[in-house]
This record gives sequence, structure tokens and C-alpha cells, in this order.
Amino acid sequence: MSQSARQIAVALLARRDHSRQELQIKLRQKAFESLEIEQALDYCESNQYLCDERYAQLLIKSHISKGYGPAKIQQSLYQKGVSKSIVSEVLQQTDCDWFLLAKSRALKKFAGKPIADAKDKAKRIRFLMGQGFSYDQVAFALEYDPYET
Repeated sequence: MSQSARQIAVALLARRDHSRQELQIKLRQKAFESLEIEQALDYCESNQYLCDERYAQLLIKSHISKGYGPAKIQQSLYQKGVSKSIVSEVLQQTDCDWFLLAKSRALKKFAGKPIADAKDKAKRIRFLMGQGFSYDQVAFALEYDPYET
């Protein structure tokens, strides 16, 4: 007996949260009809098994714990199919101090070693920008160097 799209969707959501788009893609890969997929997704949303806002909050917490900045988190959520309105709303609700997170990420990565020269500083800036921090956050993270005279 084959499983329905609804059964598979619920089973996938029982393991971990997914965005609506992620779940839609997984069900499409299992060759379900579009109508059955949409009905399964609507069922999951109406029973609060599927919630893009909750998914976004969890992903943000996870990425913050890994030391990623807001731009990288935002990009990750967009790739998962979360709408721009939900992304901006959930990011605004986050109580993370991005400046301090950037500073702690820099301290962890560069182990408190002083900036050697302009090339080293550029390397640090590129690293932090690549982790999703804005230039202001990067400047804050690198501005005070206790070893600098």
C-alpha cells in the first residue's frame, strides 16, 4: 500500500521543521500530483505542523549559534523559500546583538592575534563579510584591538 502525500509530509515534519517550499519540492520528487501536494501542505499548515515563521525562527537561532550574520541568515532563508516579509519580520524580532556577534566571531577565528598589516586586515574584513555581517558590524568587530598601540 503506497503512502499519500499527506502521510509523507507529516512524517517528514515529524523529523524536523521544513519550509513550505522545501516540503513541496520533496513531495514533487516523490511524483505526487500538484493538487495532492497542495492539499497535503494546506492540511499541515491548518494543523500547525508546517509554519514558515516558526521554521525561520528556528533557522535563525541555529545560524546565530554558528556565528553567522544577518545577511547570510537572510540569504539562507530566501533559498529555503521563506517569503521576504516573514524573513524581515522574524529578523527584526531577533534580540541578537549583531555587532557583538561579529566581534566574538572575529575573536574566535583570529584568536585575539593583532592585525599584522593591511593585507591581514583585508582578509579579516572579507571573512566577516562572508559570514553575513554588514560593513559597520565588521568595522566594530575589528575597531578595538587591545594589542594595537
